[in-house]
Parts: sequence; C-alpha cells; structure tokens
Amino acid sequence: GGMAELYLAEYEKEDGFRRIVAVKKILPHLAENPDFVDMFIREARLAAILQHPNIVQIYDLIKLHNANFMAMEYVAGKNLAEILAYEKKGLGVGMATFIIQKISLGLFYSHTRTNDETGEPLNIVHRDVSPQNMLVSFKGEVKISDFGISKARSEPSFTQAGVI
Repeated sequence: GGMAELYLAEYEKEDGFRRIVAVKKILPHLAENPDFVDMFIREARLAAILQHPNIVQIYDLIKLHNANFMAMEYVAGKNLAEILAYEKKGLGVGMATFIIQKISLGLFYSHTRTNDETGEPLNIVHRDVSPQNMLVSFKGEVKISDFGISKARSEPSFTQAGVI
C-alpha cells in the first residue's frame, strides 16, 4: 500500500505457539509523522475487536526499535484488484455475488458491533472498501482488510474537512 510495507513472517510466542502471519509496518518516511503512527495504532485497536470470519484478524501490535508492527492474519490468496486484472473481462455474476455477500457480512458486523461493556454501538465505518482491500483466499474465503482510515464513535477522527 501507500502507507505501509507488508511482510510474511512466522509469529512465535514465548510458549512455543507459532503461526504464519502478515506483518504490516509503516513506511520509514511516514514513521516520523505522529498522525500516521496514531492512525496505525488506531487501526490495530479497532480491527482487533472485530472478530468475524470475513474480516482479517489482528493478532498483535508490536513496538520494536522505535517502529510499530501489526501482526495479522495471513490470507493466502489474491486481492480482488489482482483477480480482476487477471480475468480482464470481469467476474461472472455468481462469483461477484458471492464476494459481495461475504464482504457485506463483514462490513455489516463492523457497522453493528457494540461495546462489550456498555452495549453502545461503536459505529465503525470502513471508508476504504476497494478491490485492493477485498481478499480472496485460495480456499475460497473472502475477507475485508485495512481498517486504517475507518471511523468509529469511540476513536478520535483524523479526517479533515475537504480532504479526500
């Protein structure tokens, strides 16, 4: 993406628990900007509370050597932009409907998620639903990713009026 580097890594905890993860790191030239760092941490915090089969899961937020890393679910597959570029003619109605249905389930969950303690709606809005953020695994799983510019009632907004 334009703001972060992605890596494939093996995540290992002290107790020997291991899994393959995707690791997201803010690009070096943006890591000095406190607004980008705050947005990155906010993305991890928001996405970590969203436990749904159609949302990429966040496992951990790690600070190491003054850099922030997000360990998240690795989806072995392609994003929808890559699939569409390969297909060149678009998707069939059945496949397009299937993908949109699964993405919609994840988005509906995030939009209707409530605070576990108070029951108040979190009002999470993704705000970057694009083919690059729709992942399709080789097993047929469909997941929405990148809640980086999402907005929630519980979090401060970094949106500025008139800025796209």
